[in-house]
Amino acid sequence: MLLRNARLGYCAIFTLVLLRFVIGFHFYMEGTAKVREGGFSSIGFLSSAKGPLAKRFQSLVPDFDGSIRLDSGKDKSKPEAKNDYKSGALKEAYDGFAAEAASLYKFTDEQKEESKKIVEDARKLLVETYDTYKADIEEYKSGMGRIAALERDEMRTNVTSMRKQRDDIETKWKLLAKPALNDIDRISSELEQRINKLATEQQSTVDKKTIYASFKLPGDSPIDVKLIDKFLPIFDMSVGILLMLGLLTPLAGLAAGIFLASVVLTQFPGSHGSQPTYYQAIEMLGCFFLAFSDAGRYAGLDFLPWSFWNRNKRVPAE
Repeated sequence: MLLRNARLGYCAIFTLVLLRFVIGFHFYMEGTAKVREGGFSSIGFLSSAKGPLAKRFQSLVPDFDGSIRLDSGKDKSKPEAKNDYKSGALKEAYDGFAAEAASLYKFTDEQKEESKKIVEDARKLLVETYDTYKADIEEYKSGMGRIAALERDEMRTNVTSMRKQRDDIETKWKLLAKPALNDIDRISSELEQRINKLATEQQSTVDKKTIYASFKLPGDSPIDVKLIDKFLPIFDMSVGILLMLGLLTPLAGLAAGIFLASVVLTQFPGSHGSQPTYYQAIEMLGCFFLAFSDAGRYAGLDFLPWSFWNRNKRVPAE
């Protein structure tokens, strides 16, 4: 009964409104920054996850370990034969993407032939990339077993000095494949853009909506990271606007709090190598407080539905 009849003082109300506005403004500015700068990607953020949930977050990144992109399909029975390649996983994916784009846009025979040439160009570039980074790729692949063994070694996990040594080995191992993967990603991106450009304006418009064929890696995550990256700036700006206006505050605060909780969990507190997430944790608690404190009815638009539902209720006598 005491909690139900509790009242906030003017200073508490002013501080609550200010907290709601400041958190909302921060979310809004984060969203606009992502849109303004462009090229936002959560892949690096997810890839650097630490702690017991790291594998779950990293699994959201398509081909996290690069095994698909680095599958050249080279015939190992002929190690000395340069450019003697079979059809690797990624090169087969290029063929599949060209077929999907042709079906989506209803390409003419001429456009299909042009898309085949684009795929062939991309496949040639892949071969050149595999040959250029051949030594690094082979060393990277041979190191996969060693890294897995290090992760299973309890001494290297529990002893600080040994754990640091393991992390250093893993960091150097990942750097081996980075240049090759960057080039391969660029080839895939250019392939996607060139094939989409083959479509005419009429072919790329269905029911007054623009369609676009997106290239996906084989065995892609069930959650489309690219879609998340497009949605996240809109999410940030929407949450920010709702909090600043005090509209649907419980929903906006809860959504923001859950999002920030996921950020904190990617760098699980106390895990070796994790980055500090104190600021995110504090703002997360602030969002949950806003969600459960009726913060929107103080100098906010949530006051309108709140006053409507409570119009017939009497104020208890003092």
